[in-house]
Amino acid sequence: MELNLATLPGYLRQRHAEIRMFEPDTQFRIEEIGDGNLNTVYRVSDTERPEHSIVLKHAPPYIKILGPDYPLSTERLTYESCALDVYNRLVSGTVPVQYSFDAEAAVIAMEDLRDARVLRADLIAGIVELGIPEQIGRFMGIVHSRTYVDSIDTETAQHYRRQFANTTMQSITADYVFTFPYTEHETNFWTPGLAPDVQRLKTDIGFLQQAEYLKQVFLTAQQGVTHGDLHTGSVLVQDNIAKVIDAEFAFYGPVGFDLGLYWANYLLSYFSHQDALRVQSALKTAIVQTWDTYAAEFEMVDTESKARTLQGVFHDAVGFAGLEMLRRLIGAAHVKDIEGITDISRKLCVERAALQFGSTLVKQHQSLCDVASVIAML
Repeated sequence: MELNLATLPGYLRQRHAEIRMFEPDTQFRIEEIGDGNLNTVYRVSDTERPEHSIVLKHAPPYIKILGPDYPLSTERLTYESCALDVYNRLVSGTVPVQYSFDAEAAVIAMEDLRDARVLRADLIAGIVELGIPEQIGRFMGIVHSRTYVDSIDTETAQHYRRQFANTTMQSITADYVFTFPYTEHETNFWTPGLAPDVQRLKTDIGFLQQAEYLKQVFLTAQQGVTHGDLHTGSVLVQDNIAKVIDAEFAFYGPVGFDLGLYWANYLLSYFSHQDALRVQSALKTAIVQTWDTYAAEFEMVDTESKARTLQGVFHDAVGFAGLEMLRRLIGAAHVKDIEGITDISRKLCVERAALQFGSTLVKQHQSLCDVASVIAML
C-alpha cells in the first residue's frame, strides 16, 4: 500500500486499535511535514482535540525525491523500527516513542515532537546549547558499548547482526559518501569556482587510498548498532532536550561512523560561522564534549580493552568525519549551513577551508590521537 493525504484517513480508521490514539469516528487533520529525500512524514491530529497527535512515517517503494523510476525497498522502515526499539530499551527518552509498526504498509506511528526544532537550524542561527552534544555523546556511548561485539555474548552479537543486516541502505551510503564524490558522477555538484580544489582532491593519491581504506572499514567492520545517518538534521531539540530521529540507515557496523557524521556537521557549522568567534568557540567545545561524554559512557569491563577500543573508534571517527564534510561540499547532498550563504566569494572561502580541513582529517586520521589535536588544527 502507498499512502497519501487521500488514503490516510481510511488507513487510520483501519489501524486505530493498533495505534491506540484515535477513535474510529475521529475527524482527522493531516499535514505532510519534513523534507527528507527517502520517505514521507505526516502529522495527524484530532480536529476536536488538536493536542492528540502523532507522526506517521511512510516508506514508499521508491526514493521519494526521485519518484517511481527509482525503486527502493520499503524494508528500510523495518530497520528504523528495530532501531527505535533498541534505543528506547537502552537509552529511554532519547528517541520518539514508537506506538506501532505496520510492516506491510511500511508505516511507523510515533510520538509527535510538535514543538521541537531541528538542531541544524539552531546551529545556523548561532545557538549552540552545550547540553545537546553531551546528550548525543551519552546516547552513542551507551548504545555502542552495550551492543559492541566485544562486550556482549556471541549469541547476542549474532542476533544484532541479523536484525541490522541493512545491506541496501549501507550500500547507498558507501556510494554517496565514499565513492561518488571523487568520481565523475551525475549527482555531484559544487559552487562555481571550487572546481580546481575538487580536481586536486580527485587526483590526490594519498587521500584516495585513505578514502578507500575507510570505505572497507565501513563495509566490513561489524562492531555495534550504528545509526548510520546521525547528523545535525537527525536531532530534534526541545527545552534543551535532544531526541534522535531518522534511523532507516541503522546497521551493525563501525560505531565510529556515528561520531564522525555528528562531528562533521558541527565542523561544517564551524566553518560557516567564520566571522563569529563566540559561536566557533562554542562549536569547538561541543565537539570535545561529545567525545568526552562518549568515552565516559562507553562501558567495557577491562580498562585496557576500553582504551584500545576507544582509540580505534576515534581514528575511524576522524576519517569518517573528513569524508562526510567533503561529500557535503561536492557530493549529492549539501547542507543548509553553507548553501544558505548568499555571498559567493564568502561561500567559496568557507568551502575551500572546510574542504582542506576535511581532506586533512582523512589523510591523517590514523595519526591524530585525541580530540584536542583535531581542535588544534582549526
